Amino acid sequence: MKFAFNPHRASVGIRLLLTFAFVIAIHQHDIFAFNPPVDQQGPLTVRIEGPSSIHEPGKVFSTVVQLENDGQSKVKGTVRCYSIDGWACEPERSVFFELDKKSKTEFEFKITPSANTYSAHYPVHAIVDFESDGMHLTAHPILVLTTDVSPRPTSTAITQWKPYKVDCDRRLSLWQIPIHRSVSQVFGKPSTTTSVGWTGPIATHRADMDPRAIVKADDESRHAITMHPPWFAGNPGTLLIEYPLELPSCEPISLDYANAVTANGEGDGVTFRVRVTAFDAPHGEFGDVISEHHSDATSWQSQSVDLSQFAGQSIRLQLESHPGPAKNTSFDQCFWGTPTLNVGRPPERLPFPPDSQRPIASESKAYHFNCGSNEVDIRPGRRGLLDASIGFSDTQEHRLWIQGFNVRVAGFDLNDGGAAITLREVSQRATNNGIRVLHSFATMDRAFDLVGEASVKDEMLQVKWTLENASPNQPWNVTRIEAVSLGKFSSQAKRIYAGHGNVLEIPEAFNLNFDGHRLATSFVGFDFNSNVSLVEAVDLPPTQLRVDPAQHHYSLETDGEATFMLIPGKSVWELAKRYRDHNGLKAASGVNKLAGRFAFDLWGGRYEDANTQLKRAFRYGLTHSVVVWHNWQHFGYDYRLPEIYPPNPEHGNEEQLRSLIETCSQSDVLFALHDNYIDFYPDADGFSYRDVIAFDRNQKPVKAWLNEYRGARSYRYRADRVTPFLQNNLNVISQKLRPSSYFIDVWSSIRPYDYWTADGTFFDAQSTRDSWRKHFAWIRDKLGNNAPQISESGHDQLIGWLDGAQTNHLRVGKPLGGKHSWSVWNIQCADSERIPWFDAAHHDRFVLHGAGYSSRYQAGLDGTMHGIYSDDYIATEMLTGHPTMASSPFDRDVVRKYWLTHNVSRALALKTIEDVTFVDDNLHHQHVRWSNGGEVWVNRGEDDWTTQDVDLPPFGFLAKIPTSEGLVSAAVCRQDGLIVEKCQSPNELYVNARSSIGELACIEPRIVGFDAHSANQLRFVIDWKLADPIPTGFKPFLHFVDQEEKIAFQAANIDEFPQSGKTGTFSIRATGKLPQTCTKGDEFELRVGFYDPSGNHHRLPLIGNRDDERRIRLGKITVTGEMDAATTVEWTTFKHDRDSFLDRNNIDAKPVDFEWVVTPGSCRITRDGDTVVLTPLPNENAKRTSWKVHWDALPWSLPTPNRVIAIRESGEVLWKRPLDQKNNFQHDPEAFAYRFDLEQ
Repeated sequence: MKFAFNPHRASVGIRLLLTFAFVIAIHQHDIFAFNPPVDQQGPLTVRIEGPSSIHEPGKVFSTVVQLENDGQSKVKGTVRCYSIDGWACEPERSVFFELDKKSKTEFEFKITPSANTYSAHYPVHAIVDFESDGMHLTAHPILVLTTDVSPRPTSTAITQWKPYKVDCDRRLSLWQIPIHRSVSQVFGKPSTTTSVGWTGPIATHRADMDPRAIVKADDESRHAITMHPPWFAGNPGTLLIEYPLELPSCEPISLDYANAVTANGEGDGVTFRVRVTAFDAPHGEFGDVISEHHSDATSWQSQSVDLSQFAGQSIRLQLESHPGPAKNTSFDQCFWGTPTLNVGRPPERLPFPPDSQRPIASESKAYHFNCGSNEVDIRPGRRGLLDASIGFSDTQEHRLWIQGFNVRVAGFDLNDGGAAITLREVSQRATNNGIRVLHSFATMDRAFDLVGEASVKDEMLQVKWTLENASPNQPWNVTRIEAVSLGKFSSQAKRIYAGHGNVLEIPEAFNLNFDGHRLATSFVGFDFNSNVSLVEAVDLPPTQLRVDPAQHHYSLETDGEATFMLIPGKSVWELAKRYRDHNGLKAASGVNKLAGRFAFDLWGGRYEDANTQLKRAFRYGLTHSVVVWHNWQHFGYDYRLPEIYPPNPEHGNEEQLRSLIETCSQSDVLFALHDNYIDFYPDADGFSYRDVIAFDRNQKPVKAWLNEYRGARSYRYRADRVTPFLQNNLNVISQKLRPSSYFIDVWSSIRPYDYWTADGTFFDAQSTRDSWRKHFAWIRDKLGNNAPQISESGHDQLIGWLDGAQTNHLRVGKPLGGKHSWSVWNIQCADSERIPWFDAAHHDRFVLHGAGYSSRYQAGLDGTMHGIYSDDYIATEMLTGHPTMASSPFDRDVVRKYWLTHNVSRALALKTIEDVTFVDDNLHHQHVRWSNGGEVWVNRGEDDWTTQDVDLPPFGFLAKIPTSEGLVSAAVCRQDGLIVEKCQSPNELYVNARSSIGELACIEPRIVGFDAHSANQLRFVIDWKLADPIPTGFKPFLHFVDQEEKIAFQAANIDEFPQSGKTGTFSIRATGKLPQTCTKGDEFELRVGFYDPSGNHHRLPLIGNRDDERRIRLGKITVTGEMDAATTVEWTTFKHDRDSFLDRNNIDAKPVDFEWVVTPGSCRITRDGDTVVLTPLPNENAKRTSWKVHWDALPWSLPTPNRVIAIRESGEVLWKRPLDQKNNFQHDPEAFAYRFDLEQ
């Protein structure tokens, strides 16, 4: 992912031109594929020596198993080798060995790869069983090698090369004809012809062709044939696609199309030619040129060619893309848009929208139904429901029409009258409050019936699509509904609602894929310009939401035998409620247990350390919670799956992990372990392409996660083969570790997938989804007590089986660069905002935690302002009513977030959203009303917003939730000119004047010097202004990152910092070396910070221009000279602006009157019988913090105290003192809490 430097972050600053002899420093990371093939058990080390890759299946190669005994006694045992999927190992049986002390030996094994080997990764295992000091031990090294083999011949049915018979008086969409070939010719060489139906690149010269693309040129999308002529390795040439046609005798015959070239780059254009040759002409023959033009236009250029002279003949129609007179193939990707053959007098396209007074086709009948306060008209067309006009209207005559459905079966767009398929019959009949339409189709090699059933039920129009009488499936060849979506609308949409929650106002065209990050909902909403709102929903997993305003296209798309639900009305929020009430979804049995719980989302650390930290969190009351522990698997996170047990010893022993789980159990905190059944690694036991790995339609194994740190590629499970691996793991984990909840990665983050098996059997997305559902139910039952099941991100297709997920509620906007640039909806629109869309339908039946993994939510923005503890992030949690989430087991911000938000989250658990309002039609000022009378106001605008007499700053919120015990209220608001936070509930009060600004360290770096220390070094001088001391153990770092946001090199020889506890300004020097691979124009940003070498703490968030990884951007180096001579380097210091985070905090420690207490700091006040306990947040600044409690203003009738007792975190009494008459007291840094009572 490319990083685009933001010029607004830089100023002229310090620009120094340096010239010096360039000496190169090499910085490399050791990257290997998978773990090295070595294992040590006891005194014996076993290694496998063998090739890293092979290229010829069936060709024998050797591996050598080396044994080294480092012990003091003889070792004896057996060694054997094996692989997978028919790879033969000789000798096949175990070989006996005896190995004297301090000696070595080795054994050669001959490996023969199977003829059915794929280009992928294959393991070679060595198993060495031996006895040592009376113990039986096993060493198990694994060599994983790559197989780069020629593509295997496929068994897909090949369409016969014969002319396609074209009827008179019809249109024919060439791109839908499956009978086609590619003919390529490198200039000066003979032409070559591909097999029938070929798509994709031609390996020898990289010519490329795709006849079924959708291409957008100049803001207009078309079906298109995409081509690129030969170019690779200095072999330019030309490329054509040819279609065999048997033309009828009728005239006229014309070919209409449009051409364009890619807008990426500046080529010299492409010569587009239409040729015709006789069908029986020799293969590879280029026909006569009927039409030719050269164009470099990137917008569609319409063309028409008269082919009437070929009426009654069998021909090969050839469309050629030639690089032009100069034979320059640069940027020659080009397009043939909607090439259509018009023969005779094709029927005119029916008008849309239709005349409201008559049926759409004379032979059809119009149907009329009541749908709540709306009316539904269905007017079948010549192609039945496929080109029907479906209309919605209300009592005010607001009307919206939809032009049928787009359905694809066997590669044919059945709604297209030009499809290369015959519509034999359309029949229709009325049903109970609906109609049933049968569409009978036939192709050259198959027939089937497409049935559409439309009915009005529960104030929604439901349309179900099924296939009947289809031919039986064959290996790699199935007849199924490959895609179905709504057709064109009569009006454009002004607002679109989708996913976890974004509203887009007047967007440009986009596709939003279904997964837990983007289109996480199977229902979407639209506000149309015709003053009709509509919710669309499907019962099967959608593939995408496709929006093209120019084409009036606004539809979910899915595959399989799906039911569409269309709900018309005036407000999408009312329609979402109607969908919620009638979609039939029920909560899984663990939802009640999970709902409202705060989430600790923990990705690293040692079990014992986390145990200590969580105990502290629980002492602060953070017990209505769930802990999700991600990194514990035996071989490390996301490696060698599914082998996950026993726990990874790098994080501690198994007893320590059990103790951690037990600590949570004792405090009634749920504990979930992370698991994964998407990524299967080739070195794991049980791996097999033949038996457990999914294949794509091109008969290749489907690649899954690439663990870049380990250099290891995984492959995707067949969903029907997960069971034994999952159940074997859970049988052990449930007995040995006893978690009270469980987390399975990815399953609610990606769309359930279609896949093929190695033998060509097809499984659709619905079968995958249903298998995942059953696994969640099985695990919940296995762990017992309705153990909640949790997954990643959270789409809605697993509701009823999955209990919840860790949300990833992304924003709409342009990518900012860096590794999380993908974590935005990159959609251009007039305006957009996060909204509670998912929760409008599912809040009471599915528990979404937080608003996203912090780095994904931020997506390149500063973590302090937009990360998991920021006002931005918390405002989104409160907007959606989600139980909130933290990324650490304990620190000040974790406690602060719980005290501020948790009572609101708990009060909204299992409730439903009644309405959402954009106040004054402003997307950024939102008011959410809940079923229990709760109300939440959120300001996501750029300016303050006053509502309910409360001043909400940007990212401020106000919540008022009635409960059976009393009102719960919370706010981040502006008071006395300061942004403060507070929460009141029947038994607790929390306030925070924000004078201690959380984890943010008041440490500010600035670059003050840059020069050449020597010919091979850059020298920097940085002033560090320390208003706070550097915490013990932290060290500085200086990263130089490249334009892809990767660390290119780091500074060395950094001066020692002052000892812990020091404050002031300190100048620190450091040096760095440019990488050997530098070239002219390279840029490297200097980003600095502090880290904890022990790994126990995150980097310190400092003051300044932060990136999303807690580093301060100071400036950049630009290489402006050539590398083989003296090199010129330009340094630019970035503009230094005031840190906006400081403006959200009370840095001057001004006391704030919160009605109950006056303080510049923070505290939670809780009632305990007739006493009151005041607890400050952890690490409260004792020098700045004091409290004055207004006893009469507390919401409880209590005797006025006269004594304060300071309590240590252990519960011991620190001191007892009389309370002064002004009720003032200063914070004692050793005190955990203070109890106020009436001393008798």
